[in-house]
Amino acid sequence: MSWKVLIMAGGTGGHIYPAMAVAETMVKKGMIVHWLGAMRGMEAELVAKTEFPLHLLPVTAYQGGGLKRKLIAPVNLLRSVYAAMRILDQVKPDMVVGFGGYASAPGAIAAKIKRIPVLIHEQNGTPGMTNAYLSRWVEKVIQAFPHTFPEKVNPITLGNPVREELVSVKKMLECENLQRVLVLGGSSGAQSLNIIMPEVFSQINQQQRPEIYHQTGQGKLEETLSSYQKYGVEANVVEYIGNMATAYDWAELVISRSGASTVSELAVVGRPSILIPYPWHKDQQQYFNARVLTDSHGAVVCEQDEQLSQNLLHYIKQFMGNPKMLVNMATALERVAIWDSAERIVRLIEKFLAGRRQG
Repeated sequence: MSWKVLIMAGGTGGHIYPAMAVAETMVKKGMIVHWLGAMRGMEAELVAKTEFPLHLLPVTAYQGGGLKRKLIAPVNLLRSVYAAMRILDQVKPDMVVGFGGYASAPGAIAAKIKRIPVLIHEQNGTPGMTNAYLSRWVEKVIQAFPHTFPEKVNPITLGNPVREELVSVKKMLECENLQRVLVLGGSSGAQSLNIIMPEVFSQINQQQRPEIYHQTGQGKLEETLSSYQKYGVEANVVEYIGNMATAYDWAELVISRSGASTVSELAVVGRPSILIPYPWHKDQQQYFNARVLTDSHGAVVCEQDEQLSQNLLHYIKQFMGNPKMLVNMATALERVAIWDSAERIVRLIEKFLAGRRQG
C-alpha cells in the first residue's frame, strides 16, 4: 500500500519550491501526492503545470486590511476549513504536510478535525504567523534552521530543500584574488541593490575591479543596465538566471538579500556572501535567516541604511585585499549545509506513518 500525502503550500515561491522538492522525492519513493493551495496564489499556476492533482481553496489573507476584512476574516476561515474538509474526504490522505501559504491554516485545522496527522515545515529563521500557531498542536514540527521554534514543541532541524543540481557545485578551495562577484536581488528583484551596486563598483579601480554578474529581477533590466553604463562599469546584467548552479559555480562572492531559499543555497554551494536583509518585514525574517550564516562565519551583513553603499564597498575591498577570508568563509559554511533536506523530510514522514500503522 502506498502512502498518500496532501501537501499544503502556496502564496510565494519560497513556500512552493521547497514543497515541490519534497513532493518529487515522495513520488520517487512510491508515495501518492496531492496539493492543496489557494485560488489566488502562485500555486494555481505553478503546480497546475506538474503531475500533482491540485485542489484550490477560496481563501485570502487572514491579517491586514481594513475593518471590514478583519470582521469577515473568521467567516472566511470557517468557509475555507469546511471546503478543506470536503477535499480531505475526497483525497483521504494518510498525512497532511504544510509549508506555509494561505491554505495551510484551514487545511491543517480541517485535518485536525478529521484526525489526520499534520506535519509543518518552516523555511525561515523565525516562524510565520500560521506556523507559529500550528506548531502548538501538530504532530511534527520541522525547522530549516536551529532555534526557530521553542524547544517545547520538539522541533527537528532538517534544512530547506534545494535544487538537486546545486549539490554538484564545486567547493571553493582557493581564491588568489577576488575576481567574480554575483549580485542577486531575488526572483522579483531587490531594487535597492539594482540602484546601489553600479555606484559601489564604480568606486573600485577599473584594473582591480572584479567581474560582475548581476540578476536584476523582472522588469528591472534596462534601468539597471543603464545605471552601470552611466558609471562606466562593465557588467553582465540579466533579468533572470535560469541555471543557478552555473552562476554559483562561477562566483567567488555573492551579494544578496537573505531569503530562506537563498541562505540555504549559499550554505550548500559553499559561497561566502554579503547579505542585505529586507528591512521592512514585520517579523524581521531575513535578519534571522542571515544570522544562520553569520553565526557560522560564512557571511557578513550590511544593514539597509544610509551607510549601505559605504559598508558594501568596505567589505568588497576587504575581501579583495585578503581573499583567504573568502576561502575560510566558504569552509565554515560546511557546518550548516544540509544537502539532502528533501530526503530527510520524506524519511521522517515514512518513519512516522509506519510507526502509526504499527501502533
